[in-house]
Amino acid sequence: MRYARAGEEVIAVKELAERPALREYGLLRDLDRLGIPAVDPLAVVTGRTDGAGAPLEPVLITRHLRGSMPYRSMFETTMRPATMHRLMDALAVLLVRLHLSGFAWGDCSLSNTLFRRDAGAYAAYLVDAETGDLHPGSAPDSGTTTSTWPG
Repeated sequence: MRYARAGEEVIAVKELAERPALREYGLLRDLDRLGIPAVDPLAVVTGRTDGAGAPLEPVLITRHLRGSMPYRSMFETTMRPATMHRLMDALAVLLVRLHLSGFAWGDCSLSNTLFRRDAGAYAAYLVDAETGDLHPGSAPDSGTTTSTWPG
């Protein structure tokens, strides 16, 4: 993954084969339509070549989530246990939302999640949907059960 400035924005550029790039782009758009916190897909660029004309892998371009941090950078300093719990709570909320939407996240990990402060808590965002699969018809009926998230 590389980052670049495009005008006022920072974008993430991920090299991968065309088919997985198009698939991930589509999944990220689907997650956006479902209101699931994930990075915004901007484009898939194919037909790239280097300076000598040799073919290069396609790239998936997503908008960098402003104010977010990968978990690794959050752990570089001493973290209070309460902060760790809030991060894990944010990841759990993301996983529940993905499950209820029918999204199976094949590579669910902290490395594929960004965290951003959200009104004193943290919100978790899916970054890598490459190994995911959306099965909206298989999601449980969220209207039949009511629960309260301990916070």
